[in-house]
Amino acid sequence: MVDCFNANVLISAVCADRLSDEHRMTIDHKVTRQKAVGEESARISRRNAVTLFQLFAVCLLWERSFAQQVYNLSLSIEEGLPARTIVGDIRAGLQTPSSGFFISESRDSYVFKDLEIDADTGIISTAVVLDREIRDQYEFVAATLTGDVIKVKIVVKDVNDHSPVFSTEKVELNVSELSPPGTRFEFEGAKDQDEGEFGTRGYRITESEMGNIFKVKYREGVGNLFNLDLILTDKLDRETRDFYSLTIEAFDGGIPPKTGLLKVYIHVSDENDNPPVFNQTEYQASVWEDALVMSPVCQVYATDLDLGDNGLVTYEINRRQSDPNEFFVINRTSGVIHVNKPLDFETQPFYELIVRARDNGAQPEYSSTFVALRVLDINDNSPIINVLFLSETGEAEVSEGAGMGEYVARISVSDPDLGEVGRLRVTLEGGDGKFTLKQTDDFLYALCVDGELDREKEGLYELKVVASDFGSPPLKSESTLVVRVTDTNDWRPVFDQDIYTVSVSEDVPQGSSLLSVQARDSDDGVNAAILYSILQSDQDHLVNVDPESGLITTAARLDRERETEVRFLMVAVDGGSPAMSSTATITVMVEDVNDNEPVFQQQLYNVSVPEHTQIGNCFLQVVATDVDGRDFGTVRYSISDGFDKQDTHPLFQINPDSGELCISQDIDRDSGLATYDLLVKAEDQVS
Repeated sequence: MVDCFNANVLISAVCADRLSDEHRMTIDHKVTRQKAVGEESARISRRNAVTLFQLFAVCLLWERSFAQQVYNLSLSIEEGLPARTIVGDIRAGLQTPSSGFFISESRDSYVFKDLEIDADTGIISTAVVLDREIRDQYEFVAATLTGDVIKVKIVVKDVNDHSPVFSTEKVELNVSELSPPGTRFEFEGAKDQDEGEFGTRGYRITESEMGNIFKVKYREGVGNLFNLDLILTDKLDRETRDFYSLTIEAFDGGIPPKTGLLKVYIHVSDENDNPPVFNQTEYQASVWEDALVMSPVCQVYATDLDLGDNGLVTYEINRRQSDPNEFFVINRTSGVIHVNKPLDFETQPFYELIVRARDNGAQPEYSSTFVALRVLDINDNSPIINVLFLSETGEAEVSEGAGMGEYVARISVSDPDLGEVGRLRVTLEGGDGKFTLKQTDDFLYALCVDGELDREKEGLYELKVVASDFGSPPLKSESTLVVRVTDTNDWRPVFDQDIYTVSVSEDVPQGSSLLSVQARDSDDGVNAAILYSILQSDQDHLVNVDPESGLITTAARLDRERETEVRFLMVAVDGGSPAMSSTATITVMVEDVNDNEPVFQQQLYNVSVPEHTQIGNCFLQVVATDVDGRDFGTVRYSISDGFDKQDTHPLFQINPDSGELCISQDIDRDSGLATYDLLVKAEDQVS
């Protein structure tokens, strides 16, 4: 305990003397020697210097308890400035000037590696080019020879010395051409070692033409990083364009901004979105009836714009709709049609095949074409007529909305006796000029519309197709066609009247019938089915209509004082597609009933009358109103006894029409009453 006490006293004495000049010279001498010795000596000297500073710091802390000061000094400097740039002066943190400082850090610390600190002047400068991304602040303690302590903190400020950098230079995407607009592709954002406004601030696509198909969106993520989404804004079509290249540029907030680039290569992958397409809408060919089995007849060809299996086309004959007995077969891959069974001209001289092309996609696409095959022969038979109706149901019908030239049926004719002549005469009879035959091949005709059809005028046509050969004598065949004209919604409903007017008492109960309207439609079936409704208006809540019968009823109690008439539009809509409609104006006249009492403008009148006022002089007019109509709203006035009976007052009388109270006898206040209470009754003129 005695030794410790002596040691403390010794340290205190050294501190109190503030270190004499001789001590300071000794320290400077030691520092000079330390710079001159070798590496091993330097390490030893650094340890000694640290030990010396620690001893000095103990002294300072000891003295601090005796009112010495500890100061804080905050400095800042931008990164990237050249070495030997002055940061600041330690003396700026002191209240009184001082020179000569002891630094808490050893010479091999990061402080002395990056900074130069003049121990005499306190000037701090950079020893190297500072990099905030490596170290963003420096802290050390300096002590003056007088015992004051300065805690120095140097903050390295960021500058925009880094560009945003993507983790990769390019990205390749495979995007389905069926990807819907709005599909997102998430990328890792670009990283910028700078912070704050100098960090990554956003992204954009550099190619303006890509803006119609793609856009980028970004949102703040964790830290100084934006999450990046590439968003598809339009539909893709690989068959139109199968590759896109764009550049996403990341930019920071510097002026001017620094940027980083990411190349995005987008490969549009194929989907089975195209059906096979035949190079002809219809094929025609002839084959002799003695052709050998597997003889080629004709070839169909279809292409598919898709790739791979999606574009691989195979062929088949639709047996449900054509050639169910398989007289012909088709090569699945080449599309060549071959004879499959012996043909007999007399049995069947003409074949109509429906060939279907199918791709090989997971969900295959289809298309069909029509193949007309004519069998050639020489025979002695009358012409044969075959009719194929082209309606959706296959029935002998045509829409009244069919345009001029529209096909109704395909008619094929043949004759075993044609031989080398190869000609037939085909004519059409009947139809009132509404139909005609159009020859599309030697033995193929189309029954076409040749005039405007109107089912409401003529719903059924009987046509006769006559085919005759050129033999001697000529032979002919006839085929009677009964073609039904189907309805289209070309007529709108028509009301019996354009304007309906009905009167009803205002006191009818809710739900009372007002009138029934009816509209008629000249169309047929669903096109003539009519539904009724009330067009929305400010009075439509007062009435209802049965949508099927057209019966109009009251939906609420009527009040003539609120509405003298109810006017609305009735709408009749048919069931066609698109629907057609018409309207009629309905006016309901609300008739008045005596459902309101007269009401006085005032319930109490006070008036003063001088005595001996001249008889017949009127001194007050009472007014009552009745909101009923003129028939029920005329008000008459009388003086009442309070029991619904008219009273004759000896001094006063009232004009029953105007409500004026007048003097009927001389009034003497001294000989009579000073105050009179009169009860006036107002009543309308309906009993």
